[in-house]
Amino acid sequence: MAERAWTCGFALVALVGVGCGILGGNSKKQGSLVLPFELGNNKDCASLNVVTVRAELDDGGVAKETNCSAGRLRLDGVTPGSHDVVVYGLDKDDVKIMDSLAAGPLSVSVEDGKTLVIDPPVQLTLAPAKLVLRWDFGFASCGSSSIDSFRVTAWRSDGSQQLLQSSIKCSVAGQGEGQYREVPDPGRDLSGDQLGEVVIQPVSSTPAEVGSPVRFSFDAPGAGREIRLSLTCTEKGCQGSGKPD
Repeated sequence: MAERAWTCGFALVALVGVGCGILGGNSKKQGSLVLPFELGNNKDCASLNVVTVRAELDDGGVAKETNCSAGRLRLDGVTPGSHDVVVYGLDKDDVKIMDSLAAGPLSVSVEDGKTLVIDPPVQLTLAPAKLVLRWDFGFASCGSSSIDSFRVTAWRSDGSQQLLQSSIKCSVAGQGEGQYREVPDPGRDLSGDQLGEVVIQPVSSTPAEVGSPVRFSFDAPGAGREIRLSLTCTEKGCQGSGKPD
């Protein structure tokens, strides 16, 4: 949270007898938020490998961590008003293996100078795995190669059950140093304990399949962990190593 700015007009004090105050005349007191939490069906931290619990308000605008064994987390200095809250369970590697997002972010309303205690406790469940892709066209592009999107089908490790079928546009910009794009998983279907096969089919805008499907296989990554896959593409389709990066 940004520090509050203070000002004190020396001449103004002498003339009208006022002192220093918050810029903008905001006289509201900060509130507090107490978040009791439970892991799964009231499981203990060690059995689910959760070491730390982290709460984030408004996409990480305010965040605080505590030891999982504390059973609750308190945030002080919260600006009065409505906020979205997400609680995460982190393992020893700081991977967010559990979260409270099964029903979406929790909406709370913090009042001026008061403490809000969430009841019932926030429920954390296993976080889905994340599947991210990147593609390289060399000196070509999505348009010149007639590839409009990639159809992604994810399967259990033994190939017996489809977990997800999704699509991602070729025009989506990559993120960060690796330029990966996250495959949409709105239903949180990518179980990290089951995911083990992925098939990617380039598709034109017609739509028609471009080239052969690209297949990958790997060991189940575990809850909350990321699988990174790379494609090399031309106007004839795409190829991959068959294994995560």
